[in-house]
Amino acid sequence: MEVCLLLLTMVIAVANSAGIDASRYGSNKCERIKIPMCVGIGYNTTRMPNVLGHTTQDEAAPLIHEFQPLVEYGCDEHLRFFLCSLFAPMCSPQVDVAIPACRPMCVKVRNNCEPVIEEFSFKWPTNMDCNQLPHKNKILCMNPPGLTDDGDTDGSSSAGGYGKNPVKDPPHVTKAPNISTGASMCGNPDRFIYLPQTKECAQRCVNDVLYRRGDKDFAELWISVWSILCLVFTSLTIFTFLIDRSRFHYPERPIVFLSMCYNMYSIAFIIRLAAGPYSIACESTADNELYLIQRGLESTLCTIVFLIQYYFYMASSIWWMILTVTWFLAAGMKWGYEAIAAYSSYYHFAAWALPAGKTIIVLLMRRMDGDELTGMCFVGNQDPVSLGWFVIAPLFVYYTVGTIFIILGFIYLFHIRKVMKNGGTNIDKLEKFMVRIGVFSAMYLIPATTVIACLFYQRSKIIEWREAALNSEPCPPGHQGPCRIDQSIPSSAVMLIKIFMFLVVGITSGMWIWSTKTVNSWQSCLTRLTGTRPPRKQCQTNGRTLSGSGVHCPQRTHQYLYTSTKTKSPSVV
Repeated sequence: MEVCLLLLTMVIAVANSAGIDASRYGSNKCERIKIPMCVGIGYNTTRMPNVLGHTTQDEAAPLIHEFQPLVEYGCDEHLRFFLCSLFAPMCSPQVDVAIPACRPMCVKVRNNCEPVIEEFSFKWPTNMDCNQLPHKNKILCMNPPGLTDDGDTDGSSSAGGYGKNPVKDPPHVTKAPNISTGASMCGNPDRFIYLPQTKECAQRCVNDVLYRRGDKDFAELWISVWSILCLVFTSLTIFTFLIDRSRFHYPERPIVFLSMCYNMYSIAFIIRLAAGPYSIACESTADNELYLIQRGLESTLCTIVFLIQYYFYMASSIWWMILTVTWFLAAGMKWGYEAIAAYSSYYHFAAWALPAGKTIIVLLMRRMDGDELTGMCFVGNQDPVSLGWFVIAPLFVYYTVGTIFIILGFIYLFHIRKVMKNGGTNIDKLEKFMVRIGVFSAMYLIPATTVIACLFYQRSKIIEWREAALNSEPCPPGHQGPCRIDQSIPSSAVMLIKIFMFLVVGITSGMWIWSTKTVNSWQSCLTRLTGTRPPRKQCQTNGRTLSGSGVHCPQRTHQYLYTSTKTKSPSVV
């Protein structure tokens, strides 16, 4: 850093000795950039007046935005940066003058954009004459990353491009090194690092950028508690299903597959806890500086965690939708479980194939990224477009379809109940079972709706949070260790609620099996494993007592009594 400052001082001294009027590029103190087009351009402070003579940003803002159609047209990839370098030149506390654009960048932009302007009978603005801009051997100036001092991009010359009147540099001019590479291109180099491979600024992992350290530590504890609980409860459901599959028929069987999905989803969090805060969502540069992953496939662990969480969360949402459909068929349309099970292959295809297709698309588009708060990799942590299309949109569709079937199911169920009651049919057992499934399906909507609301909040604020971080105060001079912030920029409470709601469904699905049937299933399993004699089942009906291991009591009013082979004393279950 000291060498760079010495070099800058020498360049300015040479410029002054050559008679260049540096005051024309500004002499006031640095101020935050507030021109909308230039916020987040790669530096966050400017100095007025600029080279075009504008004394304030408010004066320059409406004039630069007249070029917005040309920027959107995309005649040159560096047009926006070039315009901002003129209307809001870069300011550095170590330099007493504003740093304007270098002439080669102007030449390249003019060669590519002037033909477009002339098609609409306009001429290149006279006050943007490239010959008025400096060379690096005369005064300090800047080029965007990837642009050489000859105006070439990545080594391929654009001179002549499809422009008709390229501006020629004087042959005696020599070039100086480009100062606008590496961290200097990022608005807050203490918290962002420039990545040449993506030509973007990524968050540093060690320093606080969006969240303060206290919130990240609490988030790790929060994840630990709820992910472990989710893992335990869903594992209980899965093992109960494995030891007594005959208990779980349609329409309740989708609850088992939903639990399986949440079981895998929680395992991804356990992997993160075991690997550490920087092992999943962070990758290192060639200089061993950790940055938050922006475009997946940069880390194997990040890819694995993304695959597990995204695939199984999408699958769990589809299994819930299938649960509402099968419940509607049973409760509303009076289908038997055999008729519902006949279409099980379609249920599995929808639940496993659709998430697989979406996951492959995300992988091919490299849309997974890291999250600073949790240290996890998912979709849309830093990109609102990906969050909207790959997470919010499909979840909204699944939950809308499921809600419709829940409403229809209850309407049909109440109608059938009224008809059968009037006919004198006892449907108490069927009614309780169907209402139980329906209530479980409806209760799922509470965390699901909360997750959707949190995701909408996140999507609407992602860009605002990043700009706030870019414009945040730099680390104090001479600070030691990681750079910290006193207050998180996003609402950490909302993000923690989202994590809880992601996991709570897995916990409640485990509660579904809390019944005496589960106790009996595990008791039978343990007796088979230990080789002990199973208890004798007794059934009392019409004043008679039937006993034996194969006794079946067909009527609901019968009580099941279990007699211990040791004590011979009956106990009511």
